[in-house]
Amino acid sequence: MNGVDRFFRVLKQQPVDRAPVVGVTSVVTVDLMRQMGTRWPDAHHDPEQMVRAGAAAHLVCGLESVKVPFDMAVEAGALGAEIDYGTDTALPKIRAPRFATPDEFVFGEDLLARGRFPVVLEAIRIARRQYGDTVPVISSVLGPFTISGCLFGVETLLVWMIEEPEKAHAAMATATELVSGYIRAQYAAGSHVVQVGEPTASGDLISPAQYLEFVAPSHRRLVASTDRPLITHICGNITRQLPHLVAAGFRGVSFDAKTDAQAARTHLKGRAALIGYVSTSLLLDGSPAEVGAAARQCLAAGVDALNAGCAVAPDTPLDNIRAMIAAAQEHSGN
Repeated sequence: MNGVDRFFRVLKQQPVDRAPVVGVTSVVTVDLMRQMGTRWPDAHHDPEQMVRAGAAAHLVCGLESVKVPFDMAVEAGALGAEIDYGTDTALPKIRAPRFATPDEFVFGEDLLARGRFPVVLEAIRIARRQYGDTVPVISSVLGPFTISGCLFGVETLLVWMIEEPEKAHAAMATATELVSGYIRAQYAAGSHVVQVGEPTASGDLISPAQYLEFVAPSHRRLVASTDRPLITHICGNITRQLPHLVAAGFRGVSFDAKTDAQAARTHLKGRAALIGYVSTSLLLDGSPAEVGAAARQCLAAGVDALNAGCAVAPDTPLDNIRAMIAAAQEHSGN
């Protein structure tokens, strides 16, 4: 059973020989990039370098996936937002909100030819040609709620939800159309699985009721727009969001250590794959033995695919990444 088979079977709720260990969030470090002859920020703009960075943890450490892109500024940059492209240790970030009102949020049919969209799509094509027979190529988009927060400002979006909900709904409608098209383009380019990154929908920021009203309808539309396996990653504590994420139809839910693992097992098991949730702070500062123990604890808690709880820090020690991978590869059965 190779990595593609194993991950697809997990997402289909089918038995596997062991849990795969994947990077649905980015597992890219300075050391890994150095060994692969690439670096940030160059890798954000060059598809060949993006693939080398995204495949580095697979080639150097044995991670069972290739992941592109790495940052949360692709969509906003293509819509004209000013981007700080970071350094060799810092990811790109949006300097300021792009729009003031939902009426300003428009895009044409040429959107996917703008900004870094072509770079990401070409990187997916390259990765699929190079690794796609045996290693899953995982790509990512920002979810509609997170894109809206990037474009209008998170505080503005949260205020709209309370004081001017029609503006929040309008922003979400346009964002959902954008994300749906980007998902289709990523699958057409060769992605095995697309991850919808929705950190702004965390339970640390919005309530389950707000998720149901403002976010869940968009998530259901995204899932319905493709027959391919969509997964989501949401940082922070999403314990109370779990039943609603399952109802949206995601085939897998990636969560971090703040979420109650027992609740995740209760709500997700048999309906969506549990993906997670080795602490990124432990990966950064812990010992390999501590990381291995934490990874085994995640597997014992019922995780279907082992993953870091979020994107790993750029200076994470490679021995700690290897310890997480070894724990999954040595694990047999739940």
